[in-house]
Amino acid sequence: MLNKHLLWLWLWFTLGMLSYWLKRAYFLVTGPNPVANNYTQFIQRCWIPLVVRAFIDSLIFWALFTPGFVEKALDAVGWTCYAWVITSVTQFAVFAAMFGHTVDSVVDLLVTKIPWVKDVLPQMPGPITPVREP
Repeated sequence: MLNKHLLWLWLWFTLGMLSYWLKRAYFLVTGPNPVANNYTQFIQRCWIPLVVRAFIDSLIFWALFTPGFVEKALDAVGWTCYAWVITSVTQFAVFAAMFGHTVDSVVDLLVTKIPWVKDVLPQMPGPITPVREP
């Protein structure tokens, strides 16, 4: 049976994740070292790293719904007092959206900074070279 509340949470998680993509796209199109000239070109150049990140983000979100997993993970790092956060994320849309935005920004940072991870996962393309006029 289809759980409408779960789908609602996934929708808001995805919207949160996409809001970080928009923020990132803005800086990667308008920034000092742009990777694209416009947003269409941004999607054309960056869709693979974005899809890989979305997959990783989704696995993390999905893990929150796995009984016992989060409790053991929080206990392992001594963060059992934060179990209420996981309960909020898995019950309320606003927290699912915030989690989507936050987890994508963290994964974006980790994918580019951890040496063995950045060597395996696709990275955002480098800056475009400016077109020189003759």
